[in-house]
Amino acid sequence: MKIITTKSILLESINIVQKAVPSKTTLPILEGILFDAKGGKLKLTATDLEIGIETVSNVDVIEPGKIVLSSRMIGDIVRKLPDSDIEIETSEGNLVSIKSEGSKFKIVTLPYEEYPELPAVKKESGIVLKQNILKEMIRKTIFAVSFDEVRPILTGVLFDVSGNELTMVALDGFRMAVKKNSIINDNNFRAVIPGKTLTEIGKIINEKEENVNIYFSKNHIQVQIEDTIIVSRLLEGEFINYKQIIPSEYKIKIKVSSNLLMEACDRAALFARDSSNNMIKFEINEDLMVIMSNSQNGDVHEELQIQKEGNDIEIAFNAKYFIDVLKVIEGEEITIEFTTNVSPSIIRPINNEDYLYLVLPARFKKNN
Repeated sequence: MKIITTKSILLESINIVQKAVPSKTTLPILEGILFDAKGGKLKLTATDLEIGIETVSNVDVIEPGKIVLSSRMIGDIVRKLPDSDIEIETSEGNLVSIKSEGSKFKIVTLPYEEYPELPAVKKESGIVLKQNILKEMIRKTIFAVSFDEVRPILTGVLFDVSGNELTMVALDGFRMAVKKNSIINDNNFRAVIPGKTLTEIGKIINEKEENVNIYFSKNHIQVQIEDTIIVSRLLEGEFINYKQIIPSEYKIKIKVSSNLLMEACDRAALFARDSSNNMIKFEINEDLMVIMSNSQNGDVHEELQIQKEGNDIEIAFNAKYFIDVLKVIEGEEITIEFTTNVSPSIIRPINNEDYLYLVLPARFKKNN
């Protein structure tokens, strides 16, 4: 194999596929990246057997061929090379030379015959949506996935496709994020994508309005983003009926500035982190919301003006669960719906029915 390309093109491709290289593996071949050069194209492939990524770039192919190079080694070398053309050429034995201006490296290759092929996805169902929309949907749900392997299905995000609407749902047993958006589609189906896969997809896509094509088979998902393909297994099992969890009515509803609430909760969390349960407490009376937390190091008291419907309430939450949603929610104001201080509460952006966040309260001792 012999190719000539530029540092920027090669480094961008390496950065994309490295997201699928495992940090630890019992199979040394998976620590490498497969280089496949032919017909003026260079295809790079990496996989950890759960997720696989391949990306194609235009290069000068002097001599076609395949090699596998250590992901860490080739990435480190290319990052440190000058911003110039790079020549990669196989030499005698199992060595490959990498040249750029006055720099020349020789590194050992791995046997490309041992590199596993990515699964072929039978495109049984598919949807189309724009990159910026998918990126937003991932950002607003991914933080609520579970990391508890006792219930593996909750470590993924549900794609609930019905007509021309996609609903993405993530929950971990303490909170749930639900985001809806219009899509191009002609099938109804449900699939659960691993949270790790969606995290990596979110890093690869950008704010462009170009389409993303997503295909589903029984066991796999394939995402096509311009010249990059991501293939991942789907999670098996039945996802929780999320619609049954959402309260159909509320007894108390407040409207509050999202930025001011975020800042107040952020300050209150400074002491909440020192406590055993990371708890912040809300006291809602008339048009005032008091946010408090305390620990052995001290306490904090914050006051915010609100608009309220219904009774007064005292309720507490895990500070992280509350702040996580305030970081991603859009709009100057939000509503929070309460039923009781032990029932789930619902946070929504004003005038937007496409997003909601459900969070369970924490238990606390009432002040006498």
